[in-house]
Amino acid sequence: MHKCKYFKAKELVSPEVYKIYGENSIKYIDKNILIFLDTLREDLGVPILVNRPSVGITQRGLRTTVDAIVKDKVKNNKLYLSAHVIGKGVDFEVPGMNMQEIYNKIINNPKKYNMITRIETSKVTIPKGYIHVDTIPTDKEGIYIFNP
Repeated sequence: MHKCKYFKAKELVSPEVYKIYGENSIKYIDKNILIFLDTLREDLGVPILVNRPSVGITQRGLRTTVDAIVKDKVKNNKLYLSAHVIGKGVDFEVPGMNMQEIYNKIINNPKKYNMITRIETSKVTIPKGYIHVDTIPTDKEGIYIFNP
């Protein structure tokens, strides 16, 4: 298992998961997501934020059936196949930095960031203030840009 250098489980899992498993809940996050986050953090030289409970952002990492985003989909009988529910996806922001520049850095360096397989189109995520990456397998070379 990858020992995350810059992130604690609390930053990467929903509060419901953390209440039960504490720091051990990091085992539910794909090791390639952890490696990606540490690599990008080192490259940028500044903190990367995933969950930010102080402002009500708690579901950018691992989400479960008891978390609002997933519960809402289930309640409304909507199919929800998100990388977040299996620990293979993460949304993040980097305060004080241009998110489009960070997005471009990732997609223009597929060998360096080969631990991720997909990135959500910037047209969807950047206006919302975050970048989504995941490790869902694709049949594409490099980092596949997808539209949800």
